[in-house]
Amino acid sequence: MNLFPGGARLPSSPGILAGKEVRARQESRPTFWFMGRRAQFLIQIKPFRFPKESSDSIDDATSSETSRGAGRLPLDASARRNAQKRADRIKAFREELAELEREHALILTPEQFSRLQSHHEHLLARLAEQFDIDVTESGRRISLGMRVTSLLGGAALSAALVLFLHRIWGSLTETVHVLILMTVPLLALGAAEVAFRRGVDLYYTSLLVLAAGLGFIMELNALASIFNVAGSAHGLLAWGSFGVLLGWAYSLRLPFGAGLAMLCIYTVALLATLQGRYWLNFMERPESILPAAATVYALGSLALRSVRNDFGSVCRICGAGLVFVAILVLSLEGRLSCVPLPARTIETLYQFGGLLLSGSVVFHGLKLRRGGMVNLGALGFVVFLYVKLHSWWWGWMPKYLFFLLIGLTALVSLYAFRRLRTRVSEHACV
Repeated sequence: MNLFPGGARLPSSPGILAGKEVRARQESRPTFWFMGRRAQFLIQIKPFRFPKESSDSIDDATSSETSRGAGRLPLDASARRNAQKRADRIKAFREELAELEREHALILTPEQFSRLQSHHEHLLARLAEQFDIDVTESGRRISLGMRVTSLLGGAALSAALVLFLHRIWGSLTETVHVLILMTVPLLALGAAEVAFRRGVDLYYTSLLVLAAGLGFIMELNALASIFNVAGSAHGLLAWGSFGVLLGWAYSLRLPFGAGLAMLCIYTVALLATLQGRYWLNFMERPESILPAAATVYALGSLALRSVRNDFGSVCRICGAGLVFVAILVLSLEGRLSCVPLPARTIETLYQFGGLLLSGSVVFHGLKLRRGGMVNLGALGFVVFLYVKLHSWWWGWMPKYLFFLLIGLTALVSLYAFRRLRTRVSEHACV
C-alpha cells in the first residue's frame, strides 16, 4: 500500500539506501506521513542543515532570554518548564523513532541520523546548562527530592529563626524587636532577588522566598502582640497579597496558590466581620466562600490563560479545591447552610452537587490536558462518593458488608476510568 503522496515508497527491508536514490530523494524533498501504532508524525525527509551554533533552533524558552556571565540565565520558572517540556519531547521522539525503525516504517540514512543525534545532544546540553533541567529519569527523581528538600529546608530555617528569637526575645528592647521583625523578611527577600538575578538554581530561590513569606507572617503576628493590636481579617489580605506578588515575580506556583487561597478566605472572613461575627468563625457559613472560589477558577480559565498559562492552572486548582472543601463541609453539616431547607435535604443536595462538580473538573482537566486538575477532580469524586455511600449504608448495614461494597465500587470506578482513558486516547489519535 502506498502511504505517501507522489508515489514515494519506503524500502521493503531495512538497510542503507543506494547513494543515487538518497540524493534523488533529498533533492526532491517530498513530505511523508508515517503512521505508528502510538503516534502520528509528519516528517519531512531532507538534509539536516543545522548550524554549529543552533541558538535559533531552541524554542521560546531560550530565545526569549539573554545570557549573563558565563552563559548562565536568570532561571525564570516558566521558561524552565518550557525547556523541560522540550527535553521531554525530544526523549519521546527518540523512543518513537527507534520503534519505527524496528517496525521498518522509517529508516534514516546514517548521515541524517548522525546529524539529528548531534543536534539533539547539542540542544539538550544548552538547555541543561542554561535552565538546569532534567534530561534523564534519574535526574528527574533527584529533582523531585530536591524540591521536597527545599520545602522542608525553608520550613526548618524559619523554625530555627523563630526558636532562636524566642530564646533571646526577653533580653531585647522593644525597638530591637521591631527592627528584627522588619529586617528578617526584607533580608530573605533581598537574598532571593540576588539569587534569582544571578541565575542560581530555583530550588535555592524558592527556599528563600518561602522563608521571606513565613517571616512576613511572623512579623505581623509579633507586631500585633507587641503593640497589643487585636487580630483581624486584614492580616489575611496582607499575607495573601504578599504571596501572590512573590509567586508572580519569581514564577513560583506554591506561594502564588497560597496567596490566592488566603485572599479567598479574607473575603469570607471580612463578610463574617461585617455580619457581626468573629472573623475566625468564617466557616460557620461555608457557602460564602463559593463566589470567591468560583471567581478564582474563572480567572484562571479566562484571564490568566493567555498571559501566564501555568498560573492559570494554579488558579483553577486553587478555586476548585476551595469549592470542594466548602461543599464537603456542607454535605456533612447541612445545618451550616444559609438555605432555608431541612439539614438532611441540604446534605443530600450538596453530596450530589459535589459528585457533579468533581466530574466536571475531571472533564475540564482532560480537555485542557492538565493532570493536576484531573487528579484533583478524581480525588474529589472519590471523597464525595464515599460520603454519599456512608450516608446511605453506614447506619443499618453490617460494617464488613459496607467495606466490601466500597471495594467493589472502587473496582467499578477503576473500570469506568479505564474506559474513559481509552476513549480519550482514541480521540487524541484521530
